[in-house]
Amino acid sequence: MLANKSSIAFKYIYSRIIVTKKISTNIKIFEHLGHLREHFRKEEENGGAVPIFKKVLLHADHIAIKSNTTEYSYQQLYLGSKKLSIQISNICGSGASCNVAVFCENNALLPLTQWGCWMSGQVFMPLLHKFPFETLSFIIGDSKSKIIISGQLYEKIAKKLAAMFDIPLIIIDHHFIPEHSINHHFLEKTLLTVGSNVFIEGTLNNDFYSCSVAMLVYNNSAAKKPKGCRITHKNLLSRIKGTSKAWDYKSSDVLLNLLPVEYNNYSVHSMMCLLSVGGKIDLCYNINYDKIWNKILGINMLIKDKPNMLTALPSTYTKILKVYAKAFSNNPSMVEYIKNYCQLNIRLMISGSTPLPMNIFYYWYKLTGHKLLRYYETPETGAVLGNPYIEDERHKRKQDSFNVPFPQTMIRIVNFKDKTILAAAIGNSENGRVGNAAQIVSFNTRYDNFLGELHVSGQTIFKGYLHQDDTKICFENNFYKTGIIVEFENNTLRLLGRVDSIVFKRAGRSISSDEIETLLKTHYKIKDVAVVAVRHPHWNMSICAVCVINAESTQDLANIKLFCSKWLPPHMCPDIFKIVPYIHRNSEGKIEKNHLTKLFSF
Repeated sequence: MLANKSSIAFKYIYSRIIVTKKISTNIKIFEHLGHLREHFRKEEENGGAVPIFKKVLLHADHIAIKSNTTEYSYQQLYLGSKKLSIQISNICGSGASCNVAVFCENNALLPLTQWGCWMSGQVFMPLLHKFPFETLSFIIGDSKSKIIISGQLYEKIAKKLAAMFDIPLIIIDHHFIPEHSINHHFLEKTLLTVGSNVFIEGTLNNDFYSCSVAMLVYNNSAAKKPKGCRITHKNLLSRIKGTSKAWDYKSSDVLLNLLPVEYNNYSVHSMMCLLSVGGKIDLCYNINYDKIWNKILGINMLIKDKPNMLTALPSTYTKILKVYAKAFSNNPSMVEYIKNYCQLNIRLMISGSTPLPMNIFYYWYKLTGHKLLRYYETPETGAVLGNPYIEDERHKRKQDSFNVPFPQTMIRIVNFKDKTILAAAIGNSENGRVGNAAQIVSFNTRYDNFLGELHVSGQTIFKGYLHQDDTKICFENNFYKTGIIVEFENNTLRLLGRVDSIVFKRAGRSISSDEIETLLKTHYKIKDVAVVAVRHPHWNMSICAVCVINAESTQDLANIKLFCSKWLPPHMCPDIFKIVPYIHRNSEGKIEKNHLTKLFSF
């Protein structure tokens, strides 16, 4: 039956009203976004700090975090953070800069909790469940934390600590995150525009964030008394800006994040950079290595969900390579497909920030066509040394060294007589990509090769430790003394390990025991290893490796020696191997190598 003319006319008028309203709503949204973007630009030009949770309003309807079973938009995380911030403010007071201790999990609750603390004007302080209880209780007491926040996974230990210090405890779960809904009036309700000023409902003024601490990170060690590192909002934003420019982060990027939570807590490249530009993060809570290649290759995923970036630790890449060898090494078509897919669809694969063994770097490049991009980072410094995002004739990605500092970072190398023997500064390059322009680095030195301690300075460097005495020891003329020994050679920097690690010379070359240990730990037979240098009456120095072999493995030293000769230059190969049942560590988890030298006599 045909519709009469009046009903057709009504439908036309009704649909025209709906379309007009939709266009009108979209125009308002664009106007709000335009005002907000301009407001943020002016604030930053004037030296203000715009925290990340405010910037995500520019991408409210985009997906922020994706996992195996669900995904969350920026709007959902923002609203969940706002809900949490109200509870925090009820306990601490708004803008009180109280330390909020948080047991973090590798899921959407991590950025939600960070933003909730910052919305309330508090300091986000991550706790690691891996720490001994004595260390956790020391951190709570040392920081004078006012509140503990935990997910259900660590509820038991959180309750114990809260009871011990008589402080409030908030248990959160994914119910803090509201259901996803398309709310065209979200920005209209959230923003208040008065002239050229934009105010965000329920948040503090940006002036507060310009002079306040964002995070308190206790160094990740087994020490009973770790030090609390104070990172300001300005530090964080400088790190985000520098890394985003260096590695060209975009809203279209999808990052497959395989880093453990202790790195995601503070490492801006793994979460904060991408969230600040509106990208998507595929966050793996527990890595299923049997299916990890499905994720890397985007199998059974929508195009918009397929990753074009990957970040992981060297140990994770080692495990992924083992899966590859088992599943694909005897399948030539899959070998070819994987390499072609990775070269065409993935733009960046990142390895950090622990040492990267040569064999892992080599095999990953051979199988995927990607040279893993290394960087050096600590909670105190952020990422300060890196390799080029885009290679050219003069700047190549390397496994064992770094080309240049990150944008706006100043470095110097100080010898053991406290004399500066190298000073380098990096300015703004046109495209901001690390290592793309040779002229942006100026090395002021009269030497071709030398050793010294790495000192760094710049806007990314933390404010200081919680206690002033710790800060005074670690700073000199605004330079932070990293405690890392580096070798400068051919305009590159090679990290040899901490000041207290074993660094010695042989055949005129500097050798780090850490570097040899890093490689040996990738051997399938070796469970634990320590490398020491023992003085020999005729050869000057002998390199000795003390190894703990896996229970199911035979003590085949010939195989291990062959492995070393394949991946280490001759002057770094151990001369003597000794098998022991275990390697003793002290209360801080460190190997006392002076005791191990007694195992060898000449």
